[in-house]
Amino acid sequence: MSLPLVSIFTANSNSGSACIGEIKKKYSNKVRVRGVFRSEEKANAFRKSFQDADIETVVGCDADRPETLDKAFQGCRYALIVTPHDPNRGLQDDARLAKNMIESAVANNVEYIVLVASWTVHFPQKISMLSSRFKPSEILLEKYEKEKGLKWTVLRGGVFMENTIPNLAQAVKTSVYQFPDILCPYVDTKDIGRSAAVCLTSSNIEEHHGKFYEMNGPEQLTGQRLAEICSKVFNKNIKYQPVPKEIFKKFMPEAVYQVFEFMVENRHCVPFTNDVRELTGQSSSYENFIRDHLNEFE
Repeated sequence: MSLPLVSIFTANSNSGSACIGEIKKKYSNKVRVRGVFRSEEKANAFRKSFQDADIETVVGCDADRPETLDKAFQGCRYALIVTPHDPNRGLQDDARLAKNMIESAVANNVEYIVLVASWTVHFPQKISMLSSRFKPSEILLEKYEKEKGLKWTVLRGGVFMENTIPNLAQAVKTSVYQFPDILCPYVDTKDIGRSAAVCLTSSNIEEHHGKFYEMNGPEQLTGQRLAEICSKVFNKNIKYQPVPKEIFKKFMPEAVYQVFEFMVENRHCVPFTNDVRELTGQSSSYENFIRDHLNEFE
């Protein structure tokens, strides 16, 4: 009997790529993998990264064109669906694109879906612009559970460590880290991919069915603490300078500003759990993340 096939859509996303890497590293005896891409360019970059791995690739799957999606899921028992975001299309389309992906997976008899979503769904009124990207997908999964017997898991992504790199790169140059005064358990997107791999390769899918796992790092960090960590890594004195919301409102997109304004006013709003460590046995520290990305600070 052949191993079950898992569709990773999209495979070039940070969490999708990390999921594939973890499966090939630890779980290749449990599932086969199909990497799904919208463009040949993205697929080729992926193939170079995983050239020694036995991974099927499918190209030309555009969530904005439902008629292209069947080949992403045909023959697959399981799927990882990463909520899409195309800056050229705008945030308002993300929920619709994710809906198209989920509906195609269900139409092609996928039995179990792991969805990468967001912590912002906890505050649909206060963080409406971002939470509206994700909440409809969670509702749709529950609908198909009742109607079709679909099994599902939601990984609610936290605030990504990757998103801090531009500000910190500037801080390394100027010795001043300027950022809103928030408290946040930043998460490495690789940990989201690793968590997805655990769920998708489980010998007991029921163990994860219907679960909402909060994806966050092992420590809650202030701007001051981030500056201290970077001071240690780069062996220089980096000072933290909080940026008031009146200032960061000027350069942040409205949807991002809405999130950071809420985080400044509600310091413990981002869920802080042990879900990542309980799933994977590890959780990336911020210091280790920076050391793994030193090339991005050159």
